[in-house]
Amino acid sequence: MKIRIGTRKSRLALIQTELVKEKIEQAFPEAEVEVFKLSTKGDEQLDRSLTSFGGKGVFTRELEEALLLGEIDLAVHSAKDMPMEFPQGLEIGAVLERADVRDVFVTTSGVKAADLPAGSIVGTSSLRRELQIKAINPLVRIALLRGNVETRLRKLRKGQYDGILLAAAGLERLGLLKEPDLHLEYLDPDTFLPAAGQGILAVEAKEGRLTEVLSAIHCQEAALALEAERSFLAGIGGSCNAPAAGLCSFTAGEIGMKVMFAGDGKHLKYASCRKSIEESQAELSKAEERKSQDGSKLPAPEQMRQLGAEMAARVKQGKVWLLGAGPGDPALLTEKCLQCLRTADVIVYDNLVSASLLNEARPDAELIYAGKRASNHHLRQEETNELLIKKALEGKDTARLKGGDPFIFGRGGEEALELRKAGIEFEIVSGVSSSYAAAAYAGIPVTHRDFASSFHIITGHESNTKEGLALNYKLLAQEEGTLAFLMGLGNLPRITKELIAGGKDPKTPAAVIQEGTTARQRTAAGTLATIEEEVKKAGIKTPAIILVGEVISMKEELDWFGRKPLFGIRVLLTGTKSMCRKQQEVLKAEGAEAVSFSLIRTKRLHSQALTKAVKELGGGQTAEKTASAKEDEPGLLAKGSTWLVFTSSSGVDFFFEELKENRKDIRSLAGIRFAVIGSGTKEALEARGIYPDFVPSRYSSKDLAAEWIPGLTGKDRVLLLRAKEASRELTEALEQAEIPYQSIPLYTTETDRRKEEELKRMLPSVDYITFASASAVKAFVGMAGDLSGLKAKVICIGPVTEREARKAGLQVRRSAVEYTAEGIRDVLLREKQLT
Repeated sequence: MKIRIGTRKSRLALIQTELVKEKIEQAFPEAEVEVFKLSTKGDEQLDRSLTSFGGKGVFTRELEEALLLGEIDLAVHSAKDMPMEFPQGLEIGAVLERADVRDVFVTTSGVKAADLPAGSIVGTSSLRRELQIKAINPLVRIALLRGNVETRLRKLRKGQYDGILLAAAGLERLGLLKEPDLHLEYLDPDTFLPAAGQGILAVEAKEGRLTEVLSAIHCQEAALALEAERSFLAGIGGSCNAPAAGLCSFTAGEIGMKVMFAGDGKHLKYASCRKSIEESQAELSKAEERKSQDGSKLPAPEQMRQLGAEMAARVKQGKVWLLGAGPGDPALLTEKCLQCLRTADVIVYDNLVSASLLNEARPDAELIYAGKRASNHHLRQEETNELLIKKALEGKDTARLKGGDPFIFGRGGEEALELRKAGIEFEIVSGVSSSYAAAAYAGIPVTHRDFASSFHIITGHESNTKEGLALNYKLLAQEEGTLAFLMGLGNLPRITKELIAGGKDPKTPAAVIQEGTTARQRTAAGTLATIEEEVKKAGIKTPAIILVGEVISMKEELDWFGRKPLFGIRVLLTGTKSMCRKQQEVLKAEGAEAVSFSLIRTKRLHSQALTKAVKELGGGQTAEKTASAKEDEPGLLAKGSTWLVFTSSSGVDFFFEELKENRKDIRSLAGIRFAVIGSGTKEALEARGIYPDFVPSRYSSKDLAAEWIPGLTGKDRVLLLRAKEASRELTEALEQAEIPYQSIPLYTTETDRRKEEELKRMLPSVDYITFASASAVKAFVGMAGDLSGLKAKVICIGPVTEREARKAGLQVRRSAVEYTAEGIRDVLLREKQLT
């Protein structure tokens, strides 16, 4: 029997192949085993990291091709170097007993990794090793190290590195463990996890070939460990190139596995477990029963694959942020909460959360409503708990957004406990509580040295499952400080009655504040004896807080909120994020509660015409010009353009992103003039260091065409950079004036369908809806459903938007005279004067 084994040409590869050859010859003395040396791409390109030219598969590809062509019968690989996918028809036929799994830190000085001075250079080409050695000593510098083991050691001896990282198994096989000038620090696998498959030699063959030979040299225990470790790699969607590590072992009837994964290439995440083998083994017939060399039972391959997949799920699982959204005013949101919202994959939000916060979500984030108000629960608490766990196990970072503070009657403690039980990482992000913020906005300090030296936060309704006694109103009545009851409006009669019965003076000041810190804030004040009647007179509704204490007597003197002209109105803003930001800033300054709720979003477009145009900008006049051009015609290029036209700030942003990606800066725009529509577009361009040459007196394409085009000459060439949905007004005017132009769409406008459910919930609570574009009108009509009962008044930014609104069947209250956020503000100020 003749067997041809293929291997790489390095000394280590040849030694490893000899180990396989010896195993075969011991089992089959009559076999004629021949070794064939092959060169791989990974052996030849030593000046680059593996991931830059194909990953670890570059060590196996040539060997696999030789197998498929029948030039060799077997190929020997280090299991950790093997890619996840095999070419069709090939498989791992056998693995040898596992050698030392550890990594070794090698130096000529004997200084341990943790003790290296700051700035010491450590050589490795593995991101896995880089991240873990930096965890041991964050002050070392990492330098690329490629080549065979001898080459790497030679570079170390020459002083190019202060230390290098190698696999102990390779050093052992090469007989280099006792070099007199080298010092070896074996790194504990508990803190420095090896690569999946490290220390294992794998023999690759054609499926179904040489099965008797391969079975004779096969180590079942090593194969099962490799099964779990490679299943882990498959589960994280990675390969042997991923910043991942995994080690599986068998001891005393148990499977142990520890894994590491850095999904972002920076932050290490570990998971470990131990499982009994008995359950799996009980399902096997006696003929299938597997045992290790010491006679102990081994699990089934299916169990190992499942274990690897489970460990992958654990390190891939997302985390949950329990976020406090504050009392209602979005300006009271913490920076930490905002950061979490902007990075979350999923946002699960409550009824008391300002809808403006949803505008901070990523375009691809999932929005889930779990609102609660009194007995009306969109999701039961148990369902919410399960949802948070489910989303985290799917690998999604989830923001649980709650009104106020999650740990002040927000059931954050319950959710945190469930997450802990499920092994889900979580973080608490505190928020501003309505218990004191709503009071402050009503001019009531919850503490004051003359009136109250303590402050007590009390639930207005207790859980039916709470153990122990109910609230002790007699004890509360004796407190000299301020009492704040949350979620208690429905129990107001009982609260006042019990406090008075407990000894509280009926003349003690009391107040109820509805929707504190928002434009709908209303306050009813009186005494414990009269507050119930005052609340009825004022028509106070939930959500509301109840305050009891002498500090309420300061309300009239300290009242400050709600004095601006637009206070008391809630305005829904429907435009793009940039337009909503501008409108919110302008309207909030006048006291309105502006709810930024973008129903449309811009999506950047990529095209060959755009890339070509950007590359040719500033290239001088072309030899020929056509009198007119079809829109988006790539034949008419930007070379020689004398004018660039932007109709929105989004267009400016996307254009400069394209410039950057093509490594061009504003010097390439020298000599080109700029025309823009709108103050926002003008400001966006000026922020880039360019002041527009022309801005029409009124912000529309029609006005730009009327005011700007008459000043152009036949020598001008125009490049229009705008939305795909842009009107034909400009292009038709340019064609009529016989001005050469090219119109390139930079972006398209999409409807944000995620917000449909929330839009319908929100509409009854808003006073005005503003539209800044026809696209926003179309999105609104497409999501709002039946509008026959719409009470909110519609305000449009200009005549083009108004025409679309009327066409859609909306009753337009007014349109702005000036087509800007300030113009909309002026309309609302006039509306307030007339009411």
